[in-house]
This record gives sequence, structure tokens and C-alpha cells, in this order.
Amino acid sequence: MKISYNPEADVLKVFFQDSAVEKSDREQPDTILNYDKHGNLVTIEILNAREQVENPQIVEYSVISPQSEARKSPVREEAEPLSLSDRRVFMQLPLAERRRIVAKQAEAMVEHYEQETELREFQGGDIINY
Repeated sequence: MKISYNPEADVLKVFFQDSAVEKSDREQPDTILNYDKHGNLVTIEILNAREQVENPQIVEYSVISPQSEARKSPVREEAEPLSLSDRRVFMQLPLAERRRIVAKQAEAMVEHYEQETELREFQGGDIINY
């Protein structure tokens, strides 16, 4: 796979394979999908890329494997702390991915600490006036 950006034409292209283009579909006004004669996707072209992509000159790339997905799980079942190697793997993830993981962890913490608030208030005597 290859990604190219032409700043003069403001076109971002993602190449999936090196085949001749037989058919093109314009999915959206600024997005063109190019296919080979077998119907396989060859390229995606994004016209007016500066308007469509946050920064077309910066690319983050990551390979997600089943093992790394298990490590990235926001809620860990075991109670042991993360190892140094796990922390380094996390720090090597793209910033957007780290933010997504931390957001999921924060949601899980909020759900954990806010569950059964009515029962706790009742047991604490806040609901019943004596």
C-alpha cells in the first residue's frame, strides 16, 4: 500500500495494488474509487484533500494484530499492573488510538463508580427524612 499527496492539485491518493484502472466510481463529490477489471479496489482519490482530511501531509500508520488488540483492551481482567513493555507498546501507538483507549477506560470507570447510586443514597440515609 502506498499513499501520495499532491499539494498543487490538493489530491490525496491511497494505492492498494499496482493494477490498471478499468472503472471509476465517484462515491461522494470529492471521493473517487478506482477498480481493476476484476472489481478489486486499486486506489482511492480524495479531491480537495485539505478540506476532507485534517492534515494530508501527515500519515499515521499502525498494524493491528489480535495480540495487540488484547493488550489494548480498555478494561483488563487481571489485577496486576502493566509491565514496562506493555507501557512502551501503548506509547508507540498513534496519539488518536491512545486517546480512544483512554476514553474507553474513563467510560468504564464512570460506569463502575456511578452504578447503583440510588441504593447507596438509600443506605446512606440521604433519601429518607426521619
